[in-house]
Amino acid sequence: MSKPKATCGLISLGCAKNLVDSEVMLGTLQRGGYALTGNQAEADVLIVNTCGFISPAVAESTAAIREAVERKRRGECRAVIATGCLVQRDAEGLQRDVSGVDAFLGLNEFPQIADVLDQLLSKSKHATDTLAHPLARVNPEVWYVYDETTPRVRATPPWYAYLKISEGCDHRCTFCIIPKLRGDMRSRPLESIVKEAQRLSEEGVRELVLIAQDSTRYGMDLYGQPQLAELLRRLAAIDTLRWIRVLYAYPLFINDELIEVMASRSNLCKYIDVPLQHAHADMLKAMQRAGSPDSYRRMIERLRHAMPDVTIRTTFIVGFPGETDQHFSELSRFVDEVEFDRVAVFKYTPEREAPSSAWTNQISETVKDERYHALMATQQRASLRRNRRWLNREVDVLLEQSSTKKTSAWLGRREGDAPEIDAQVRVHGLPRSTQPGTFARVRIQKTHEYDLEGWALR
Repeated sequence: MSKPKATCGLISLGCAKNLVDSEVMLGTLQRGGYALTGNQAEADVLIVNTCGFISPAVAESTAAIREAVERKRRGECRAVIATGCLVQRDAEGLQRDVSGVDAFLGLNEFPQIADVLDQLLSKSKHATDTLAHPLARVNPEVWYVYDETTPRVRATPPWYAYLKISEGCDHRCTFCIIPKLRGDMRSRPLESIVKEAQRLSEEGVRELVLIAQDSTRYGMDLYGQPQLAELLRRLAAIDTLRWIRVLYAYPLFINDELIEVMASRSNLCKYIDVPLQHAHADMLKAMQRAGSPDSYRRMIERLRHAMPDVTIRTTFIVGFPGETDQHFSELSRFVDEVEFDRVAVFKYTPEREAPSSAWTNQISETVKDERYHALMATQQRASLRRNRRWLNREVDVLLEQSSTKKTSAWLGRREGDAPEIDAQVRVHGLPRSTQPGTFARVRIQKTHEYDLEGWALR
């Protein structure tokens, strides 16, 4: 075995879609002859895969780049590379504000990371010059999409994996800059996704999480109509995949065919993430979102009629420009009446490339905070009511970690909990031989605002 060229450490920030990009970079580096480490202190090269979606993410990413550069200045590593959404969004600003980065790679250039690193490390023992890659490729026709042949080193636990089914987005929500960062939607062919899913299953993956900017629009660009239902049919045929779940479904394309497929296949999770963003017609129009509060109610009724135990996750924005007390009251009433299983609430942040950032009817931070806490309190009560329906019922739980060294309890997830973002199930009564990544049958005996608790059945 040849000696590695150098050892690379990667800091991945932002969403699961960004994490897949990080895994592709890791695979590309490994194929290019580089060693990988999860310990920054061992890394010759530090790579920061940034998020540039909203202001708090920009601040976090910038801080991570500065910290990596500081480590280089102290002689703890040889080179620093910044890549990802923030670089795509504002490479010039980063080069101006953060000196000492050796290369800036956009969302189309990151597959070249091993070649760029070869150039950096060949210059001198300690790379000090900045190598900038101008972000000139903005035409969606040439934007990068990985496929089943792309090397990937997964950063998730071995029992679950994310699978990106498309890139970019065709929607033009007035608060969002994703299309500016990642271009219009580009779907992967059905065959490519199924081949990757089969390989992941052979590697021991038991839970497959499908991700995209808009999963329900998948295939429209390639096949002339959405193909998520057909994709799920094909993936469900891989019987070694115990759970297949869908994240980021736009409400417009949740149709009867998709619902029927989800309801009829046992390994398709009765779970869907549908970002609604608001529940007042005025706000939806201002956000440039399709649908209406009534159409959302009908969609939710159809989902629950076909799958009585379906878990519905959504997100809402409070403090969007022009949101009045009446608008917010209707949103709160909607959340209370519908009783979502999972709700994430975000305070609106104006992003300069988004149309709504220039509007004059901005909401104060004080009002945003008040509405955020009020809506979260409403959802906590709704979540507790939803959780009570699981009391004294049996569920399958994917066990992930022992909760403490002093107890035999384990933490895991049921079908209605996506990794990293949802609730947990605390499981008692498991044997000492229990291993992470295995399933247990559990009777639920306690319900909390978000989590569940129960005993394993022998």
